[in-house]
Amino acid sequence: TVTVTATHGNNTYSDTVTITVVPNAEYETIDIADAVDAEVGTEVWVRGIVGPSLVNRSGFYLFDETGMIAIIVNDTTVFEGLAIGQEVVIKGERDRFVKAENAATIAGQICISKATVEANYYGAHDYNTDFFITDKTFADFCGLSVGENHSTEVYVLKATVKVVETAYYTNINLVNGSDDIMLYCSSASQYNWLKAYAGQEITIEIAPCNWNDKKDEYRGCVLAVVNEDGTKVYNT
Repeated sequence: TVTVTATHGNNTYSDTVTITVVPNAEYETIDIADAVDAEVGTEVWVRGIVGPSLVNRSGFYLFDETGMIAIIVNDTTVFEGLAIGQEVVIKGERDRFVKAENAATIAGQICISKATVEANYYGAHDYNTDFFITDKTFADFCGLSVGENHSTEVYVLKATVKVVETAYYTNINLVNGSDDIMLYCSSASQYNWLKAYAGQEITIEIAPCNWNDKKDEYRGCVLAVVNEDGTKVYNT
């Protein structure tokens, strides 16, 4: 029971509020690594930390101690009250975005679709980065085979932000020497937060993605910019 008192000049007002704390429900969940390995179409329950946003898709990346997976929500009202760093329980369907005619040669995008948030334990947790790939080069990322699943990986790379604006389209690219990573988006406006780094070399956390059956190379989704002091600017 909490009593709140406010005073303004000679006026004072008090009110008493009763707050009931309900124990969190517990759910039987599997690790994200097990969800990644699950059969397509399987209903999965996973518990993890809400990470940065997907781009051009309604969802976010979810992390635990075993890995990361993209979450596509059923209904955007799920975002109400949701924030990076919260611990949640997600129910959804293990999915793979790839056209049937390309399934034999393209790994596509691994994700959990039709997702709902069954529980939110809140908090402000850092997502796990122990499995992030730090020993590969920018060129290695550009050379990832679309025939192999890399969409549940995260790389830490140095890159220069290049804003591409023409009369017909805009885009954001990352460049390093002669190598170039195109970011997955429908417009550079979806990466407005990244434009502040245009022309600068920065350190990024980036996930390969292939939502549209690209046959040449993986596109990228930037999760965060890592500052020199270790703080991060997240893709929200």
